[in-house]
Parts: sequence; structure tokens; C-alpha cells
Amino acid sequence: MDGLPILEESGLSYASRNRQINFEGEEVPVMHACGHDMHMTTLVGTAKMLMDNRDSWSGSVMLVGQPAEEIINGAKAMLEDGLYQRFGVPDYAIGLHVSSGAPSGLVTVREGIVQSSSDSVDIKVRGIGGHGAYPHQTIDPIYVSSQLVIALQGIISRQINPLSPAVITVGSFQGGSKHNIISNEVDLQLTVRTDSEKTRDEVLGRIRETAANIGRLNGLPDDLLPVVRMGFESTPTNINNSDAVRKVLPVWEEQFGYDSLLTSQRPGMGAEDFAYFTQTEHKVPGVFFSVGGTPPQLMREIAAGRTNAPPHHSASFRIDPNSVKAGVEAMYTAAVELLNNP
Repeated sequence: MDGLPILEESGLSYASRNRQINFEGEEVPVMHACGHDMHMTTLVGTAKMLMDNRDSWSGSVMLVGQPAEEIINGAKAMLEDGLYQRFGVPDYAIGLHVSSGAPSGLVTVREGIVQSSSDSVDIKVRGIGGHGAYPHQTIDPIYVSSQLVIALQGIISRQINPLSPAVITVGSFQGGSKHNIISNEVDLQLTVRTDSEKTRDEVLGRIRETAANIGRLNGLPDDLLPVVRMGFESTPTNINNSDAVRKVLPVWEEQFGYDSLLTSQRPGMGAEDFAYFTQTEHKVPGVFFSVGGTPPQLMREIAAGRTNAPPHHSASFRIDPNSVKAGVEAMYTAAVELLNNP
């Protein structure tokens, strides 16, 4: 489930050696470099716990093996396929993600925003190609694209309220074929992150305007202005329901012996399309939590300053299998609490 096109170098005896054909028809190595194998194993374990303890709860449970989280398409696709129409709108939704760099088995949760919104944006910058020695006879799309990349950062620094978090990252800049050829087009790939729908709409609208205006600034006619595509990989902010979090906190404290609530600043603007299950028109109260996955010995080496935990999406990424136990315990106890005390 959600393997990534990376050759695993974790050194584990069970390291992936699988290969797969990707969407472009290329054969690539694949590995679980983000922990989705842990997530699915936890789901199976939770199902078994619920069935083994059927007398301790009443109600209905929908177990969702959601695909395509890495391209933030899976949850939306399941809803469009009629998930809630076919099986009913749940009273609550619970989800988890394993966390590299946190001690194995440490369960943490926060109220409010858990992850940012995310939007992938493609921009095709068109131009008028020609010979590199005669740039005055062309409109160079690489030059136009370079201006656009800089201007996009100005949206964040000069057009958006600095108290409203937002990020625009240009992750790919592809154009040209030879030293002395001015190409006809350049392809840019962006990721956009925000913490509110108002800011999200504002940033995406400004991206469209900026792309068109940079094109006009460089003399491009209307029929050659940059083409902006968005909406194909996107998710709203993932927001935990405070009442639901407060319901499960006491049972987690009883189960694990500590307060799982986090109040500190988030480390970045990661995204999670679990938000579609909760932030749609149905407004399902959600509890999305984290389970630490770094093995104890590695945590000791990190504490001593000798190493760092391999990050998510790294070829060296590895998760302590014992984290599954905590994931199952947290998911099961939360589900039973919400089932019995809605």
C-alpha cells in the first residue's frame, strides 16, 4: 500500500527488493518509505481486537484501507466512489500515521490543525523558440520561468498576511534540450501549503494571476500565456475535532500511562488527505494521531548526537515493528470509547 519508487537501503533482513511498473510504464524499485505497511498492519490488528472483544462495544465500525495517500488522491476517490453513500456517514473518523524520529510506540495527538492543505500545481510556460545566439528574435521561456519562480515567492512574502502560514515550493523546472537552442516551453511543478481555506484560495488565485502577468510582462500574446493546472492532487487542511480528542485522551492515558496531547508547534506543513473523510460537507469529527516508530537503540544514538533518524521517503527509512502494538492499542481503545460513548 503506497510503496514509493525508492531502492531500499535500510539494511533490514526484510528490506524490499520488489520492483513495479509505474504510471509512465517504467520498471522501478519500490519500498515502504513512509510507514504505510505499519498503518495497514495496525488496521488488521485493530480489526482483530474489535472482533475478539465484540462483547465490549456496540455499533458499527467501518475499516478503511485508503490507497494513494502519497499522491493525496485516495480519500477523495473513495468518497467520489460513494463510500459514505454505500456504508453510511460515520459519527467519528480515526486515523494514524507513524512518525520517524519519535520513540517507538509513543502516541501523540493535538487539537485543531494537524496538517496543512496541499495543492500540486503544474505551470506550462510557453515562449517563442529560436537560436541561442539571437535571443532578440525569441521570447525565452526559461528566462520567463526564472522570473516566475522569483515572483511566486513574492506572493508569500509580500501579498499574504505574514500571520497566515503559506508555502510555495517549485519542485521541478524542466525545459530546453541543447546549449544553443532557446526552447518553446518549460514545465514547472509546484506544491502549495496553507493552514486555512481563505489563504489557500488566495494563494492559488495569485499563482494564476502572477503566471499570466509575468507572461504579459515579457511580451507573450494572450494565446501563449502560461497554462496553469491545479486541482488534480489536493487536500484541505486536516483538523482534529477538540471534543473527540478530549473523549479519547483519558482512555489513552489509562492505556499508556501518559498524557498524549501535544500543544507545541508543528514541525512543518505536511499534508494528509484523511482530511477528506472529516472536512467534507459531512463534517465528521476526526481524531488523527501519530505513533512513534524509531527503535530504542537508534533513539539512544540520536540522543547522544551520533546520528539522526532516517526521514520519511528516505532509502534508509525503517520503522520498529513494535510500533504496531501501540498503534493497535491506541486505535482499538479510541474506537471502543467513541462507540460506547458517542
